[in-house]
Amino acid sequence: MHREFKLWFLKLLVNVPVRLLDRFLKFPEKAEYPQTRMLLRTYGLMMKAYRLDRVQGIFGAKPDGNFERLLRTSAKVLCGVSEGDRYDRAWLGLAFILAKEEYFAQRERMDREDLVFEIRRQWESDLSFLPERAFEFDFEGFLEYALANYLCNLARKQVTYKQKMEVKKENEYPKNRKKRSFA
Repeated sequence: MHREFKLWFLKLLVNVPVRLLDRFLKFPEKAEYPQTRMLLRTYGLMMKAYRLDRVQGIFGAKPDGNFERLLRTSAKVLCGVSEGDRYDRAWLGLAFILAKEEYFAQRERMDREDLVFEIRRQWESDLSFLPERAFEFDFEGFLEYALANYLCNLARKQVTYKQKMEVKKENEYPKNRKKRSFA
């Protein structure tokens, strides 16, 4: 099967039910357990990064909203399960612990050549010209880039959509402003 067709078909299988689930599922009124609170904070940061990415025009003029719905629906499902069932809540906690351990293990396994290879392969950026010192100085930053491209930076930004629009308006040339003559 053609790779692009497989991806289109997979997205179709996911996006149709997610659209329905997103409409009917609700977030729990109160996040009582630490696993649920961790999940909500994590998804909140992911959603913030997604929205900043969207404002930058990454998804075109009018995004279809499928990925945003997928994030929101998966958070609703996992939160509902976490709040309602202690066995599932334990698995969610285990997922966070194992993800942390895997991140640190990946950090130990990778070296400069691995980072350069992964960044070039996934994000088409060639950083092979950088000296070894650069990687030693900010290995964590390069690892984040290898794993998530620029999205870590977006997740950590403290910019809201409203602030972004205000900056955009300030940078536009006012129509009623007179042009200066430098003669």
